[in-house]
Amino acid sequence: MTPLTAGELDLRLGPAAAIRRARGRLQRAARFALAGLLGLAVNQGVLWAMVTFTGISYLLAAAVASQASTLVSYLGNELWVFRGRGDGGGRRQWVRRLLVFDSLNTASLLLRLPVLFVLTSGLHVNYLISNLVAVGLFMLVRFLVADTWIWRARPAVSTAAF
Repeated sequence: MTPLTAGELDLRLGPAAAIRRARGRLQRAARFALAGLLGLAVNQGVLWAMVTFTGISYLLAAAVASQASTLVSYLGNELWVFRGRGDGGGRRQWVRRLLVFDSLNTASLLLRLPVLFVLTSGLHVNYLISNLVAVGLFMLVRFLVADTWIWRARPAVSTAAF
C-alpha cells in the first residue's frame, strides 16, 4: 500500500511514462520561466522606481523589489505553472506554499545581494544589469525547489493497484 516513487512508477509503466513525465517537467520549467519573467519585470520596475524617485540605496531597493516580485511570481506559479498540483488543503495550504515560496526567495536574496554589490559597486556595472545577472544565477535552483518541494506532485498510483 506504499505509494510508488516517480522512478518506480516509470519502471512499471515503461518508457512512454518516463517521456511523458520528462515532457511535463520541461513544460512546467518553461511556464516557470515565463512567470519568472513577469516577476522579473516587476522586480526591475520597482527597483528602478525606488532608486530613481526615492534615492534610496540600490541594495535596499533590491530587497523591497524582491518582495514585490515574489508575490507576482507566486501567483503566476500557483494559478498557472503548478495549477492542479496545489489542490487540496484549501487556504491553509495556499498560505503555506506562499510562505515557503517567499522564504525561498528571501534566502535567495541573501545570496543575490552580495552578487549585486560586487557587480555594481566593485565592477561598476549598472545596478539594473547587475540585478538581472544576480536573479538569473538563482533561477534554476528556485525552479527545482518549487517543482520538487513546494508544489510536489502527489503519488498517482499505490502498489496495491498492481
